[in-house]
Amino acid sequence: MVIRRNSRQIAVLLATYNGARFLKEQLESLFRQSCDDFLLYVRDDGSTDDTLTIVEEFRQKFPGRIVVVDGDEKHVGAAKSFMRLLQYVESDYYMFCDQDDFWHATKIEKTIAHMRDVESRACCDKVCTTPVVVSTDLRVVDESRNVLRESFNANLKIDVFRKHPQMLCVRHVVTGCAMMFNRAARDAALPMSPFASMHDEWVALCTQFRGGKVSVLDEATVDYRQHGSNTLGANSAMKDFTDRVASSDGRKSFFALARLLRKEFGVSFPRFLFYKLIYSWL
Repeated sequence: MVIRRNSRQIAVLLATYNGARFLKEQLESLFRQSCDDFLLYVRDDGSTDDTLTIVEEFRQKFPGRIVVVDGDEKHVGAAKSFMRLLQYVESDYYMFCDQDDFWHATKIEKTIAHMRDVESRACCDKVCTTPVVVSTDLRVVDESRNVLRESFNANLKIDVFRKHPQMLCVRHVVTGCAMMFNRAARDAALPMSPFASMHDEWVALCTQFRGGKVSVLDEATVDYRQHGSNTLGANSAMKDFTDRVASSDGRKSFFALARLLRKEFGVSFPRFLFYKLIYSWL
């Protein structure tokens, strides 16, 4: 794969698949950002609807701002699609962009400001060599962007995470569409482990376990749209430990994460279970 050097400070990575229904609104929100120091990189995973037509319309409307990355393989899934984009481009900073959300106008501006603040405290060098991930809160909305919850993070025990960063082992406190990470975090996360199933979780865990810093900003910068199976995923994040493990999907995720932590970061299953029990009650 030929690696491209980003000509702007931020690479926004968009993995698409049959997302025509909400994609135009998402792209409009992206190109109304108060900070425009970014290029958008798009990889499509084999869409059969009008997704690529919409991408091309915006590519012509904003010349030089959108790079379409040809996929060498189709139907690899969202996580692998995002990680292939991450492999493709070298940049100072990266942001994952979902095809069905809506970015608030100051999302990039506020996120990069928080990133620079964290980097300044984590590293004295001009170019920070410490892996850093920053994430913001999300506002949960329905298909028409009517607000369902003002804060997605409200029930995720972010204050507990700040005191006990190892909570990241058992609680998904970083959401892909709300995160930004620096080049050092990108390098720490490549290549993606065959045991990893979620791109955002993988980047956050690599940052945490490889000497980096994960920081959460308590301000919603994106409307997290709920529809179809996406609604089930959001509701699952709000459930407590016993409810999640009681479901078949919950048990599958539980053991998959335990295996990932053991294989890649040396966290034994007893310690993983201890973290699960402790941080489910704190």
